[in-house]
Amino acid sequence: MISFLKQSLTESEINFKRLFVIAALAIFAWFCIEPQQGLSQQAFHMIIIFVATMAGIMLEVTKPIAFLLFTMMIANLTNTIDVKQSFSGMSNVVPWLLFLILSLSKVITKTTIGLRIAYMFLRYFGHGITGLSYSIILTEFIISPMLPSNTARGASVGLPLVTSLSEYITTHVAGTCQRSIGAYLSLLYSSANAVCSALFFTAMISNAIIMEALQNVGINATWISWFSFGIIPCGIILIILPFILQVFCNPGIKNLENLRTQAAKNSKELGPLTNKEKIVIGVFIGMLLMWIFADKIGVQVTVTTILGLCIFITLGIVNVKEMLSCDTTFRSVLMLGLLISYVNSLVSLGAVDWFTNFISGAVQGFSSSALFILLSTIYFFAHYFFSGENSRIIALYVPFLSTGIALGLNPIAYGMTLAAFSSLSDVLTNYSGPVAITMYSSGYVSAKKWLTCGIVHAIAILTIWYAYVCFFN
Repeated sequence: MISFLKQSLTESEINFKRLFVIAALAIFAWFCIEPQQGLSQQAFHMIIIFVATMAGIMLEVTKPIAFLLFTMMIANLTNTIDVKQSFSGMSNVVPWLLFLILSLSKVITKTTIGLRIAYMFLRYFGHGITGLSYSIILTEFIISPMLPSNTARGASVGLPLVTSLSEYITTHVAGTCQRSIGAYLSLLYSSANAVCSALFFTAMISNAIIMEALQNVGINATWISWFSFGIIPCGIILIILPFILQVFCNPGIKNLENLRTQAAKNSKELGPLTNKEKIVIGVFIGMLLMWIFADKIGVQVTVTTILGLCIFITLGIVNVKEMLSCDTTFRSVLMLGLLISYVNSLVSLGAVDWFTNFISGAVQGFSSSALFILLSTIYFFAHYFFSGENSRIIALYVPFLSTGIALGLNPIAYGMTLAAFSSLSDVLTNYSGPVAITMYSSGYVSAKKWLTCGIVHAIAILTIWYAYVCFFN
């Protein structure tokens, strides 16, 4: 029996050393540290469980969903929260919107629409490295509002485009190094993906969490207001992005005239648009218009998403079996629901209010501008401690938003800045999210180079963003 248990523990996917450290620290805090003034014992215990949960996910103690269920069980057994509170997030619309969006993403990933758009831009602009760069940026800009999953865009458009272009350029342009051009294109696409995810509400699933948080504090953010606020700073960032990268990650090439010929050839090989692709484009354009004018027509984003998915099901472009066949989808829905449950519990127990009051007391005497920059910069660089947007937004967005509003910051400017930084901070690391991980997996970029370029990007992004907010707001 003992040998069986040893073997079972050895074969499990749990890192017991990391688990032991997290558990030991949590137990010490639970029994040896008194709650701060204004914080109830129950809220303090919930904070300990929540911090331990985030640490376990970041340190990859085991699969995130398994660790979430484990810590949720602890919260229930200790009577910190009840079972109803444990799954309160599943009654939230956001996890189910995630399910709809992931199902919707399969529609475009089954087609060649993304590659067609890329080849079109390459035919007209791909005569040099700058033109090639803008072709990739424009491709991401066009696709991102219609394919509401940055992960799906990275896997279906970004990675195939980067690898195929790197191989072609290395083969047909003398003196080029595949690793060098591959590193440049990988960083370029990953950064463009992050910027477009910040610019369009429908470009990233996690934006739905932010939208709900904004509405909960009385900010009526819409697709068009989200886009209007970010278009100037994000547009500037996209324009200067190739030049920043060419300084710190020089691909070593200038003339790519043959690339335009190859793009035209590849585009021709794809043939004319199929009837299925024409329908997909038409429906997505209709959905995009409904998302943009949601306030005018009185149809919520979630309802529009359901409508589009129902049309695709009816026309046989995607079927129910395909929607339900991906276990990743259900893991994502359950994980997001549990994370939202944690935040709901922290809010209901007064932990978020305590955090707001604590930070407010610590920064007394700061000017509004200094507070704005300080809080949003901390939020931006907190990405170093998280892998993925969902966990970071769930953990930090509501507390930071509530704190800033309580301190008298402009709710719209501050709330939308944090919303944009939730995506823009993806440029920092090679583990920052699914897209960065996907592009890093190509093997073109070293971790050191990615982190170095990440810092340079961060400085440029923060400089542009704060200059814009101070000038226009």
